[in-house]
Amino acid sequence: MQAKVKMPKSAPTLRHSSGASKPAFSGHLHLEAVLRGGRTILARQSFRAPFHIGKSYWDGCVLQVRVINATAGILSGDRLELDIQAASGASLLVATPAATRAFVMEKGAAGCTQHFAVGPGAWLEYSPEPLFPHRATNFVQETRIDVADGGELFFADTLAPGRAGSGEIWAWKRLQITLEVASGGEVILRERLDSSGPDLGRLALFHGMPEAWFATLVAISPRLESADPFGARVRALHTGRCRVGVTRLRANAWVVRVIAPGSQSLRDTLGEIRAVLAGRLPALQSDLRRL
Repeated sequence: MQAKVKMPKSAPTLRHSSGASKPAFSGHLHLEAVLRGGRTILARQSFRAPFHIGKSYWDGCVLQVRVINATAGILSGDRLELDIQAASGASLLVATPAATRAFVMEKGAAGCTQHFAVGPGAWLEYSPEPLFPHRATNFVQETRIDVADGGELFFADTLAPGRAGSGEIWAWKRLQITLEVASGGEVILRERLDSSGPDLGRLALFHGMPEAWFATLVAISPRLESADPFGARVRALHTGRCRVGVTRLRANAWVVRVIAPGSQSLRDTLGEIRAVLAGRLPALQSDLRRL
């Protein structure tokens, strides 16, 4: 199936303090996964720069899709939109092979709106690599997730402190990140991060982690409704170096927070959490590293 790739006829030009100019992207990624003949396929796919997707792969359990940013990263004026749906009975995994980088924005801001929908009996995993906010970044990300009764979700959102190698730790101007999650038509989680780099850096220092990495995980599934020791097993990952907290939002929904002292520590901890949940959620046994 060929993707519908819509390119703008013309793009507005932004002028940067360096005197260079660039086109502002108004990009989108729309995916709809459906169940046909016992396997999941993409019934609809539409993307426009800076988004691009690689060839999808059915691994026998889920349809894996890799999303690529075909540009260096996000710049001032960019407006991005994601709309990803897993229809009834479908199983979809969406991941990114590289981190998302929000670059210097001396003026203006960039924004991304995301919507994820999971139908009855469907599975959706969204596991992107971390967001790296560079110096003076001003970035807004709004996410809405709707999970129907009987649907299953694993959602990950991770944040780096900046570019340590370039001395850009906690150097961004402003991040506004909102998340709203509804299950069975009821909003069960609504949160908002609105912080400058220095403000979040002070919070990280309070936790004894000058270069803290943050993660939020949301897991929803009827398989999680019964009393299960996985919550205690995840909490057991909380150590003096890596902070892990678990909250039950409702009978079938949980949120996990992680604060780690470095990228590898965060990756290892997320891998352990994933392994714990995979005992209850078989779709999490899929290999994220397959390209």
